Amino acid sequence: MDERNPQCERRPTPLRVLRRAFRRLRRLLPCRRGARAAQRGMTLIEIMVVIAIIGLLMGAVAFLVVPRFTKAKEGTAKILVEKVYNAAAEYYTIAPPGGGCPTLEDLVREDLIKEEQTKDQWGHPLEIRCSGDVVESVTSAGKDGQMGNDDDITFSETHKER
Repeated sequence: MDERNPQCERRPTPLRVLRRAFRRLRRLLPCRRGARAAQRGMTLIEIMVVIAIIGLLMGAVAFLVVPRFTKAKEGTAKILVEKVYNAAAEYYTIAPPGGGCPTLEDLVREDLIKEEQTKDQWGHPLEIRCSGDVVESVTSAGKDGQMGNDDDITFSETHKER
């Protein structure tokens, strides 16, 4: 019974060859650990979506916070301009008569203001304007550093704030 029937002999068909090749390849691949193990990691697309969401949140926070910093700087500059105005007005009570308009250096020397109070929040020097022995106004150039435009911050007795 050793004889084989030639018709029953299994011949390699293309489908059988492919199946055998896939079985061998599966043996080379690492074993699967289950559905939970596959869900532990994150795909590149998921990471990119998370980064995009974080970027949008940071942009929204910056959009809402930056104007508040600008308003805070303007408020601090208004307080500084008023303080320098009051110091310049006080300077006339201690300075010799006919001494002219006080400079920022005069106010620092007389200890009426501190050295860091001679510049506004944007690093520009303040400007003191006088008429005779009367302080007219103290002005900060504002954010752009140019005197004579809309963002200037001025304190005077007639116009308390602009």
